[in-house]
Amino acid sequence: MRKRVKVEITDGDGTTYSLAMQGRFSQEKVMRMMELVDLLGQGNHNMPDTALPNESTTYGRILKLIQTSYQAREFSSADIARDYEDSHASPIPLSTVSTYLSRLADRGVLKRQKFGNSWVYRLLHLTTDQLAT
Repeated sequence: MRKRVKVEITDGDGTTYSLAMQGRFSQEKVMRMMELVDLLGQGNHNMPDTALPNESTTYGRILKLIQTSYQAREFSSADIARDYEDSHASPIPLSTVSTYLSRLADRGVLKRQKFGNSWVYRLLHLTTDQLAT
């Protein structure tokens, strides 16, 4: 019996990528395929959706809040959670905010520094070329 695995991804521009494996393969080969999927998701640019965040998502709302309110100052996840709740009249778990901020730091959108037992963030200013690629 031949095994088949197929993964399709559609990016924000509407381009669909298909990756397929057929035949005999191991868990290691499947993991390599998933690494390729992860690379496709990251794209070859620093920050895919920061120019025009989708404000219908929590991610988009958080990013918009950071871009408009915290351009030139440091902030914590508690600051973002408080401002998010104030501006959207909706509670948000601190763990959710922390996760999004950590991901933005990993993508090079935010600078993250340890301060005591918590993290402090600062928005990195990207050039127009970095946003366009």
